[in-house]
Amino acid sequence: MQQQKSFYADLLVFSMLPLVIAGAKIRSHASMRSALLMSTLQSQMFQDLQNLSQQMSVDHTVHWKHTEPGEGDVATSMSVAATNFDGCSVVWSQTQEATKPGELFYIETHRFEVPLAKMDAKHITVQPVGAGQSARPGIEPGDYYSVLLHSLGGKNSVNMLEHNITFDQKTGPVASVQQQMVSTAWVRVVHEEQGELLKKDFQQAIASCIAAGQ
Repeated sequence: MQQQKSFYADLLVFSMLPLVIAGAKIRSHASMRSALLMSTLQSQMFQDLQNLSQQMSVDHTVHWKHTEPGEGDVATSMSVAATNFDGCSVVWSQTQEATKPGELFYIETHRFEVPLAKMDAKHITVQPVGAGQSARPGIEPGDYYSVLLHSLGGKNSVNMLEHNITFDQKTGPVASVQQQMVSTAWVRVVHEEQGELLKKDFQQAIASCIAAGQ
């Protein structure tokens, strides 16, 4: 009787063996598919970040001149410096300065550290600087465009460092520095077409970072 039970037990184990092997193969294939998918997503993310980095590293430096009432000729320059695009938390600086012969008006620098996966790809806007948007001398409506990024849910996800140097005729250069968490970041470009290209690259990089779980 004991031998018969042992026989049936062995038979059951033997008959279940193909199912166990098949289950192991299914799990193995699922694991391989998951690893392949993650590798593909990581590769796409890397490529999209590279494209964004290339677009940001284009020389966006621009100079223009205005004649300000009571001030004379004012020369303004604007530049973007891409700092870090190794991962989905990208860093860049935006600097704008204005001078007139022999005198500094201001230097305005914003440094942004932006976690792309926390930004809203659907609400990136490209808009021209408008009247009243800048009280700085040497800036007129339409001089440049801003590519404006918003965080998901309006959360303060962007680390911004603001550094301003203004010129006071009595006291000379006056500097102020402020670091804060904000919900938006921007990149200033000269042409609307540049803004649209940058917007597209940001959208693709944001989507890739979210898909890759970054």
